[in-house]
Amino acid sequence: MYDLHPPHIYVHKRVLNNPRALARMERMLVGLGNPDVQEVDITDTEKVVEASGASDDLPVQSNRVRMGIQKLDQDPVFIFNTYVWDQTQRQDPVRQYTNPRANMIARAMAGADPRSMHGRRDRCDGSDPRRPYVCQGGWSLHSINGCVHRCDYCGLGCAVNFMLDLEDFAQGLERTFQERPQQKLYRYDLTSDYPCFEPEYGASELLGECFARNDRYLLVYTKSDNVDHLLDLPYKEHMPCYWTLATDTQARTIERGTPTLDQRLEAMRKCHDAGYVVRAGFSPIVPHHNWRAEATTALEKLFAAAPVDTVRLWVVSMMLAGEAEQIFGAENLDPWCLEEMRRHAADMHGQHSGPFPRHVRAEIYRHYIEEIKRIAPGTPVNLCTEERALWDMLSDTLDMSPDGLYCCCGQYSVPPRTMI
Repeated sequence: MYDLHPPHIYVHKRVLNNPRALARMERMLVGLGNPDVQEVDITDTEKVVEASGASDDLPVQSNRVRMGIQKLDQDPVFIFNTYVWDQTQRQDPVRQYTNPRANMIARAMAGADPRSMHGRRDRCDGSDPRRPYVCQGGWSLHSINGCVHRCDYCGLGCAVNFMLDLEDFAQGLERTFQERPQQKLYRYDLTSDYPCFEPEYGASELLGECFARNDRYLLVYTKSDNVDHLLDLPYKEHMPCYWTLATDTQARTIERGTPTLDQRLEAMRKCHDAGYVVRAGFSPIVPHHNWRAEATTALEKLFAAAPVDTVRLWVVSMMLAGEAEQIFGAENLDPWCLEEMRRHAADMHGQHSGPFPRHVRAEIYRHYIEEIKRIAPGTPVNLCTEERALWDMLSDTLDMSPDGLYCCCGQYSVPPRTMI
């Protein structure tokens, strides 16, 4: 796993009654250098919240407390935990917090419902005003909540909650497979970056075997370069690997704590050479100074590293203009993008696609699409959760149709490449 130094490590007393979960925790503690661990239960919720720094005094914007507000340099608090499978044993959280990260901790301490191990996004064509974007739809799996990468736009800092009962988790997944036979691909994960904690956590091997045996596909969804544990696994056919990439400036100054672009691409090359299908995405794209030139360089490096199954593009969204300036720094953004963002702030307020207006996003996408066509013609490119109007604006250069998506994490986008 990464070289991590969490300031506090807690183990919920549930773990101590589960031999396999306890063994998993002990493996992870060895990887962490055998630090001290404190036993806790629901009565210690306030203590754990306070130690995490998930204060209710921090500003909640667009339902998140962004890591870019505090720009913490330390690792988050760790909580070792298990699901509560028996409904009669679940408790209510001790209180409701303003900070959503504190609420995550409170729910975890009370006893998380296994139903929370799935996150679902339904297919949508952009016609529903509640979901005004195009998406193939898909499911995410969650056994960890929290991340160590400290990206400024993210709200998953402060604490990482690890569910250690992965064997029970896998059995629960098999029931889901039976209930949803049409669901072929599952993304793991949107609430963490699990390869950071491997092989000690043990998810790649255990879930890889589960997915291969059930003829499903587990999308390894990551920014990490910690991939050596993947290289010799026998489940490669059922584990496509997807990296979110960024320009050098974004990786260095906005995605603090992440591997560099070159390190991520080297990890991608290793997995491709080992036999994995690899996918890539520039997600999110933050239009900083000199983004065009840096995007071209990043794309040239990408296609020199490995042929990719598909490329996903997503301009940073679900954010207010004021948040963007606060988190990224107005002085660091492309002047034209900044000016247009400010000029259209009222129109974009509360919009899924905010803070950048449609014509700005189209300009950014067009550069990426045309450079991909120049460097690696024929590579499928899709826009992620983007308005249908954007697809229409780019129809002269974007070959994929919004009605025939082949994307990184959609439920039907399984290798080998097929269009729906």
